[in-house]
Amino acid sequence: MNLPTFQQLLPHKLLPHKIDRMSQQPLVKILLQITLIAVVWGTADILKKLFNLPMSSGIVGLFLMLGLLLTGVIKLDWVNVGAKFILGELVLLFIPLMMSITQYQQLFFAQGWQLMITIVMSTALVMLSSALTFMLGNRVKRALYRRTHHAHH
Repeated sequence: MNLPTFQQLLPHKLLPHKIDRMSQQPLVKILLQITLIAVVWGTADILKKLFNLPMSSGIVGLFLMLGLLLTGVIKLDWVNVGAKFILGELVLLFIPLMMSITQYQQLFFAQGWQLMITIVMSTALVMLSSALTFMLGNRVKRALYRRTHHAHH
């Protein structure tokens, strides 16, 4: 059975000339991987509420996913394409923020400097933590690759 790819679903004008591997992945595979990521996040949300943890469910989910990946309960191939898709569409998550700013203009004008400091600082912290996590993840991935390939030789 041939499953549709994003390349086949999107009009050609929306796609860049250079089509990456993401657009050639079957739609069902991406949706299943995003569903698995969402299940881990949902489990993290339940754990946060159950144990009254003092951190967001996103952070709990990050550590839960890391633990599941490191122990092999979830294989990287099971979530890799879905995670890349989500990260590629991350800019869409900022649309609700902009809608909120336009909806609450009086609040923004009255306490805008506090909001701007909060937005800039939180964005910088998210970018920094994402970059550090990505770098650490790549180091771990390379170390595991070297260990498994050198062990066989």
